[in-house]
Amino acid sequence: MPWKKTFDEKEAIKSAMSLFWKKGYVDTSMADLLQKTDLTKGSFYNAFGSKKEMFIRALVTYDRENRQPVIQKLTALDAPLQAIQSFLQFNVDDTTQDIDKKGCFIINTSLELYSHDAETQQIINTAISEVVTFFKQMIELGQGRGEINPTLNPEHTAKSLMSTVAGIRVLGRGVYDKNSLMMIADQAVGTIKNN
Repeated sequence: MPWKKTFDEKEAIKSAMSLFWKKGYVDTSMADLLQKTDLTKGSFYNAFGSKKEMFIRALVTYDRENRQPVIQKLTALDAPLQAIQSFLQFNVDDTTQDIDKKGCFIINTSLELYSHDAETQQIINTAISEVVTFFKQMIELGQGRGEINPTLNPEHTAKSLMSTVAGIRVLGRGVYDKNSLMMIADQAVGTIKNN
């Protein structure tokens, strides 16, 4: 008789995602996953194949539900400087409102990227590259409209802003409070404005 799924796959992925997000891939055991998802070992392996496959699905789900909608919404604003400022503000707010201090699942994974395979590395590199592309497009648009300093190199500045986002996400896990993170965000915006 063929195996029949008797659980909500999306809920299982979200449960696993919260665990991976908090503990990381290496420190999450199969026992942790089975307990968190409330699945038997057989059900887990039949549905997801392996810990690694579950991690990939959790990472893709996180990216699709958290980063991508924000980028799409801010790109549609048609207000480049405001879009950049709002993205930095979103990262400050999202970091400081999380009582568990988990940070960003994408950034957290990038910090242990050396321990991941090529598929995971590609997901992380794509996510970060798309944020850099967003910043670059907003900078170029803002320069064309006179909102952003025309002497800045869009690509270099976009990568610098991405580094600012990473800093906010990492330092916001316990080192800096919201006021300090906002100073970082405001400083970054101040350096690109066309004063």
